[in-house]
Formats: sequence, structure tokens, C-alpha cells
Amino acid sequence: MRRIEKQVSFIGEIEKLKAVTRFNRTLDKRFENSAEHSWQVAIVATLLKEYYPSELNMEKVMTMLLLHDLGEIYAGDTWVFDDSGKATSQERELASIKTSFGKLPQDQSKDLQALWQEFEHGNSNESRYARAIDAITPLINHLVVSENNYNPDNITSEMVLKKKSFIQQDSEKLWQLVEELIDESVEKGLYL
Repeated sequence: MRRIEKQVSFIGEIEKLKAVTRFNRTLDKRFENSAEHSWQVAIVATLLKEYYPSELNMEKVMTMLLLHDLGEIYAGDTWVFDDSGKATSQERELASIKTSFGKLPQDQSKDLQALWQEFEHGNSNESRYARAIDAITPLINHLVVSENNYNPDNITSEMVLKKKSFIQQDSEKLWQLVEELIDESVEKGLYL
């Protein structure tokens, strides 16, 4: 198979991300898909980069954010509060990534898998920033989209703060935003 045919095959493969349902809703009350989430976090990263104290290679950040959920093609989305699912999600998503990226020419597959792993491990400024944005965006989404007092799972502000606490280590300003979003969500009745 020619190089371009492999690339087109991969482009067809990532179409499947549009069919992966996430736990966040949209303004029209449906559940968003993972491709919509990836698009949104890429834009949010562009907007909020001034609040991250380290120099960033934004092309790398964008690529990570556009790739980060491709592991959900075969593994599905794991809800942030599903602790048992989270215990195996990275392993399941890595297997999915290998299947999807396996359609690419070997050099591109290797490079994109390395970026995906870097995001997962958070071992660079770019990956830590991308992970922070990936964690902040659903907070904004939940606040904007949810109706007052919508908390069917009895989520507490402490639970949310604990899940997002890694952000505090890298950016005081982004952590302040997280705290403000959670406070607003508590006022709206979205967290106990």
C-alpha cells in the first residue's frame, strides 16, 4: 500500500471518533462526541495559553489535544468518576491507539504514538498544559449546559477538586479558574 493510501485509511479510521459518546451534554441536550470535545479543547488551549507560566510549543499542544481521545475509538470514553474503569482505561486506550495508528505509515505511527504517550504521562510542559485544558473544558461545559440543581450522581465539589488538583502544580491562574468554576457550579446546584 502506498504511503498516501495508508494516510487516507487512517483519515477514514478517525471518522469513528465522531461516534464515541461522552458523558458531557451539549446545549441541545444530547451527549457530545469525542471528536467535538477534541475540537473544543484545541480552541480552549489557544485562548488560555497566557495563563500557563511556561513557554509552550502550541503546535505540539494542538496535536496532542486533537489526538488525545483517539484511544476511545475502540475503548470508549471512561467517565472521570468511574474509578474502576479509569484503572484500566489507559491500557485499553493504548491497544486502541495501536490499532488506529497502525493504519499509518510507520514513521507517522511512531511519532503520533509518542505524542499520545507524552500526553498520557504528562511529562512535558505541553502535555501538562494539554491535560489541564482537557480537565478544565468539561467544567465549563457542565456549568454552561446543565440545568440548575442537575446532579443525578451526587457529585461533591471535593470530588471534583480532587480530580482536577494536578492543575494546581503547574498554573496558579488556571487553578484559580478551576476553583471559581466549581464554586459557580455549587451555587447552581451541580455539585454538593
